[in-house]
Order: sequence, then C-alpha cells, then structure tokens
Amino acid sequence: MEDLRGFIDRVKELGELRVIEGANWDLEIGAVTYLAAKATNPPAILFDRIEGYPAGCRILSNPWSTDKRIALTLGLPLEASGLNLVRKLRDRLKEPLELLPPVKVKDGPIMQNILTGKDVDLFKFPTPKWQSLDGGRYLGTGDTVIVRDPEEGWVNFSTHRLQIHDQCTATIFSEAGKHFEMIRRKYWVRGQSCPIAVTCGGHPIFVFVGGRRIPWGMSEYDWLGWWRKEPVEVVMGPITGLPIPAHAEIALEGEMVPPGRESKTEGPFSEWTGHYTPARPEPAFKVKSILHRDDPIILAVLPFLGRSGNGHSIAHVNKAAQVWNTLDTLVPGIKGVWVYFELGGTIAVVISLEQKYGGHAKQAALAALAQMSYLTKFIIIVDDDVDPSNLRHVLWAIGLRSEPEEWETVKGMWGGSLDPRMPPQKKEAGDITHSAAIILACKPYHWIKDFPPAVEEDPELEQKVREKWGGMLL
Repeated sequence: MEDLRGFIDRVKELGELRVIEGANWDLEIGAVTYLAAKATNPPAILFDRIEGYPAGCRILSNPWSTDKRIALTLGLPLEASGLNLVRKLRDRLKEPLELLPPVKVKDGPIMQNILTGKDVDLFKFPTPKWQSLDGGRYLGTGDTVIVRDPEEGWVNFSTHRLQIHDQCTATIFSEAGKHFEMIRRKYWVRGQSCPIAVTCGGHPIFVFVGGRRIPWGMSEYDWLGWWRKEPVEVVMGPITGLPIPAHAEIALEGEMVPPGRESKTEGPFSEWTGHYTPARPEPAFKVKSILHRDDPIILAVLPFLGRSGNGHSIAHVNKAAQVWNTLDTLVPGIKGVWVYFELGGTIAVVISLEQKYGGHAKQAALAALAQMSYLTKFIIIVDDDVDPSNLRHVLWAIGLRSEPEEWETVKGMWGGSLDPRMPPQKKEAGDITHSAAIILACKPYHWIKDFPPAVEEDPELEQKVREKWGGMLL
C-alpha cells in the first residue's frame, strides 16, 4: 500500500506541493497553513527545517484542499471534480463489499525507531500550536486512533484530535456516540485502562476511513483492505498488541486511564465549526512507547473550513456520496447531493430531485436526515433544474421557491459538544441534542405545472455568441 511519502511524491508530480523551511511550531506553521488554504488552488504544504528540530522531521498540511488531491487520496480519476467527484465516489461505494483483513508482518518502516521508558518524549516531534487560543500543542489532527473491543474482539480505528501535555501524557477528545468512545467506556466500567495505539502520520486514506460511518463490529482495517483491493500490512504493537500500520510515520502506544484516576485539561481547540471548543477535563492517555520512522512526517488535517479556506474537504464529498447512495435505495428521482462547508462543515445537505408525487420532497429530506443525523442542521431540497453544487443556484431557489412558513424543524437530533450554538444549560444537563430545519426550496407539487418557468439560456445560442464575441466579453 502506498504510504504518506508516496502520496507526497504524487502531489509533487501534480505541481500542488510547496515546501516551507524555517517556520516555527508556535503559531507560525498554523498561520502559513491557513493562509495557503485561502488561495484559489490551495497547495499542500510540507514544512521542513522547523525551528528547534532537525531537518527531515516534517509536517504535511492541507492534503485535501483541491478536488484533485481528494481524488488522489481515494484512488478516483484525477479529472473528477465537484458533483462529478461525488458521483465517482458513490459509484465506487456501490461495488460489492468484500472485506479484506489486514496481514501481520514482522517488521516495517514504523519499527525503525522504538522508544520506551525514559526515552519516551512526545516533544521529540515538532508538534504545532495551531491557533492563538488553542489550549496547547496538537500532535494528532490527521491521526488514527486504534482500539480493540474488549468483549467482541474486533479492532476499530478512527480519527480524533490528540493534545500533548508532557513527555508521556496526552489526551484524546471524542464525542458521545462515536465507536471509540463506546469502546473505551467498556474498559472503564470494568475499572480497567483502555489500551490504545495512535498513528500521527500515514497515508491520508486512513483519515478518510477513520471519519466514515463504518457499521459497528466491522473493522476499518477490513473495509480499507476492500477499498484499496489489497490488505493493510500491520505490525503488532510491542506494548499493546494492537495492529499498527507498518508504513505509518509515528505511532504512540499506551493506555487511557478511567475518568477520575487522572485527567488533563483538553482544549480549547480551533475546530471545524470556525469556533473554539471550550476546555474540558479528559482522561489521561499515558504513552508507554513511541515508534517512528527515520525522518518522520506528521500529517495535519486541520478543521479550518468554518470561515477560512476555500471549502474543499474530503468530508463533504464523503457525506454527499453516502447520502446520495442511501436515498437511491429509498426515494426515486434523486439527481444530485451536495454538502456545503461554507455553511459550517457538514451541517447543511442540499438534495436535487425530480418531483414525482406529493410529499416526495419531504420524504427525501426526512430520509437524508435519518441517514446522516450527527450535527446535520439543514436539509435543503431543490428541483432538478437546480445544480446543488452551485451555491448561487441554491440561494436563488431558497429565495424564490421556498415559503418560510412552510419550513419545518425536527427536534432531538444527534448533536455534540462541538456545536457552538449548544446552550450551556443543555450541556450541563447532558442533553447534546439539537434541532434540524427542512427547507423545501422547490416548486409546490400540487401546482407545479402552473409554476412560472425559470429563465434559461439557450446553450446553442450562447455557444454561437461565445464564438462570435467571446474574446471581447470574457
């Protein structure tokens, strides 16, 4: 399987890599990353010769800020972009699922350096403090957190932010309802610490899979083997016995103690909502060994798309494809699905459909909301003459084809503490639910035939005019 270094080589071949030397881990790397994300075609950034650290100890940020690099990560055609990229991903997801378990190998690049005991030092790596109000340095933003269910025996991996506190202590933030959170609590109710391995650099496909809604009981390793059509090579962690990708860059091994035994203040952190999440106590992750390659590379996947950046993320492509595929099994006439990071992450889903019967639009909205409910606040339905990936088209439809008094809300949806709009009193009560709005921005079906026709340009005439006067106009 291609590793992070192979991915970087491919990005360089595409002309989408920039190397920055001499940056400081304290805010400067974050500032460069955010600035680069605002470009029209944002490059991936490889930081080297970071102040205070040896040359070769690097950080890759902005791996997914263009459609081409998203396609590269997923193994899809590089020319696919926009809604067509969503189509390519959903077509791939429709293929028969034949799980392919990982294979154990005795050695791999991750075993080039093994640190235990007094040699464990999380500050060995140029871990950035990304934003000024962040509570500390975050080694894990594009990481893979690996745990084993103590009752059922299957291995889960997922992506969660990881903050370092001292040489051998870190914290991992997780929301209620996530598989990692559910598994670690199984250990804690027994009074046991949860064995954990975390990789902090690897091929970006691991972060994509770690963020997907893989069914409970199905290992992400097996799913990734199917996706890549080859098994993942793993080594068994010397401390935890957990399977660790053999070609990862950095791996931390240890255990997360039960709440109340030892906690650290996690956060604040500049999250994907474009707001800082408040600090809170998290159980300590006691790191007992560090494995790393020579000249290791940290993978940084920053959630900066709340207000900054150009709206590209693998998460919005993934969610759109998943919703579209599910709707195809439940509702006829779906013509497109899009997710807008400009509206705050995966908060808003837009669905284009050809209305075929009364209630069709609302049926699609409710089906989508049930399928992807976590922090989904807006389901917008538009007609099939509206491109759901064109925000101007969508806003036009909301303004002129919707009636605000007909918008509906659904209460009690699955939320989380990352939601900046969650009232403090609800959090204190342990209620992390939120409401979701259904906006039917489409022609009313019961008088759809009488609805005024939209003004459409004649494509043939436009092409003739373009050929005749385009040089003067465009």
